[in-house]
Parts: sequence; C-alpha cells; structure tokens
Amino acid sequence: MSSNFSQEELNALISNALDDSVKPIDRTYGQLGFMESNVIESIFNAFEDRIGQTDLVNIIRDSRISSLSVQTNLQITDLHTVTHNCTKCQANGLTTSPQLPKWNVNNPDVVFIIDSPALDQQASALFVSALKASGFSSDKVCLTYLMRCPIKAATFDQAYIDNCSPYLHQEIQLMNPKLVCPVGTNALVSFFGADSKIKDYKGKISWLGSWPILPLYSLTYILKAGNTAEDSFKADMLQAYQFCYKKGS
Repeated sequence: MSSNFSQEELNALISNALDDSVKPIDRTYGQLGFMESNVIESIFNAFEDRIGQTDLVNIIRDSRISSLSVQTNLQITDLHTVTHNCTKCQANGLTTSPQLPKWNVNNPDVVFIIDSPALDQQASALFVSALKASGFSSDKVCLTYLMRCPIKAATFDQAYIDNCSPYLHQEIQLMNPKLVCPVGTNALVSFFGADSKIKDYKGKISWLGSWPILPLYSLTYILKAGNTAEDSFKADMLQAYQFCYKKGS
C-alpha cells in the first residue's frame, strides 16, 4: 500500500460520488455514438478516391447503426410520441406543445437542423429555394429542430437545449441519414460544444464518430447579411448534395 494513502481523501471521494446534488449536467452528448472515434473519418479519407463517393457514403450509412456502442429498438414514431408529449420545459414557464420534424423522416439522406419551429416565411422561402437549386428532392431531406418548442432564439436558455438535445440526437440515430447539417451556431453547439463557431467548421465535412456533419449559416444571419452570405449558403447546400450523390472520379 502506498505511503501516500489517505483515508480522509478516500472518504471524501466516496462521499462526493454518492452525492446526487453535485452531479454536473452532461453536455457532451456522446451517448448516441457521436463521439465513438475518428476511425471512420480516416477510412473515408483513404477510400474516397478509390471507391465511388456515393457508394462509400452508402456503405458507412448501412454499417453505422449496428456498430454504435449504444443501441435502441425504439421506432421513430415512438420517439415522436414521447417528444410531442414532453413537458420538461413547463418548469421554465413554457406551455407550447413540442413540434415534430417537417418533411420526410423515413430514411432521409440529409437531416437539416434549425433552431426551432419559429421560422418566418422569408427564411423558409430562402431555405426551400437553396434546396431546389442544389438538386435535393423533397423525399430525400428532413427538416428538424434543436428546440422542439417554437420559441425565439432570443429566449433560448441552456436548460431548453439540455432538455431537447437528447430527442434530436436519438432522432438522428433512428433516421440514420448520410449527412447531418446544423443550420446556425446553436445547432452546431449541440454537437461540438459551447465554444464552437461556424467559421471554424463551415465549408468542410467534420466527423463525429461515423457521422459526417456539414454546418451552414443560420437563415436569420443570411437574411441580414445579404447576397454574399446567401451565395455562400447556396454553395454549402450544393456541397451537401455532392457529398451524398457525387460519383467517384
């Protein structure tokens, strides 16, 4: 036994471990396989020029779910029933019922994630226009939300994000898309952490385990910033399309 052994330190460690009141909120969101390792990214980079990219993306998608450390038998409809009946945020004074994703949720190729269902008509028109211009068809994409209740970004609270993120991440696992696209900083933070900035991830595929992620500018920012930001958004949307459907060289 080490001469540095301290019974007092051991007792303090045990006491701290058993004290429920001091446990921090886990905001790493690694429980659904997002943080498995970077092995898939390495494989993708090594083989993308040897195998047709579309085929390689499909192989990763097909093998992903069975390889995750956390498995679930939940169906997407069951998850959405739970989500729709969620009352977690009522303690924060929010009484609006959570809303479900729009468009296709059955095996979409891409999942786009915006802040909340509170999306105005102008932002919605911009998003749909960019989707069409890049070549996406409506049956291949899903639009879902970081925040399930239609609240404005100005009222976002970390407690809301902590309540909703597990629904979002499980939803992504069940839909198993080829690509995940967080739209704006808030959605990006739910994957890469509180210090994440769009400028550090924009325009490139970043991997979390076996999940390829391509962040996009927020629609609110684009409408304020003007044509340059809109052109950049459309270019990123085209990159998303090409990642999913580009044939090999």
